[in-house]
Amino acid sequence: MKPDDFIHFPTAPTPDVYIQYKGIFDMQDVYETIADFFRQKKFKLQESQHRLRRPGPFGAEVAHNFIARRKVEDYYQWIVNVNIETFDLHDVEVVLKDGTKKKMAKGRLWIQLYGTVETDYEKIWEKSAFLAHLKSFYNKYIVKKRIESVWWDELYYKIVLGLHALIKERLKMASEGFESRHMHGAH
Repeated sequence: MKPDDFIHFPTAPTPDVYIQYKGIFDMQDVYETIADFFRQKKFKLQESQHRLRRPGPFGAEVAHNFIARRKVEDYYQWIVNVNIETFDLHDVEVVLKDGTKKKMAKGRLWIQLYGTVETDYEKIWEKSAFLAHLKSFYNKYIVKKRIESVWWDELYYKIVLGLHALIKERLKMASEGFESRHMHGAH
C-alpha cells in the first residue's frame, strides 16, 4: 500500500512481526503474559478462534487467534492481532531449579503479531457522499502527519514491538529486550 492510499482506506497496518520457537515452554504463561500486557495497556481482548487438530504421530496442532482493540480517541482506534500456532505439541513434566515439578509443553511455537490504526471506526463519516469527501479531505490535509508519525508509530513501537519483546523474554529466548524500550513519547 502506498502512503497516499490511506486517504481513501480507513486503516494503516503495521508490518508483521514473528516469533518462532522450538523447545519446552509454558503455554499458560504465554497466554497470561499476552492478556496482562493488553489489560495494562487498556485494550479489550477477545479470542476470535481456537482450533485443535487431531493429534498426529508427532503431537497436536493448536491455533489461537486473538484480537485486541483500544479506542484511543473518537476518530481512531488501535487493533492488534495475535495469531499463535503450535505444532508437534505434547505435555512434558519438568523439574524446576527449586525441585518442584511442573507440567509444560514441548513442541514448536509460531506467533504472528500485527497492528492496524483504524480511523472512523464507528463509520460516522460514511453516511453520505459529502461526509466521505470531507473524511478524505480530513485524512489528507489535517491528520495525515499525525496518522503517519504519531498514531502509527506509537502502535508499532510501543504496542506491537513491546509485546514481541515481552513474549521473547517470557520464552527466555536469546534476544531478550528490544531497542525501543527506552523511547519516551515526545508527542
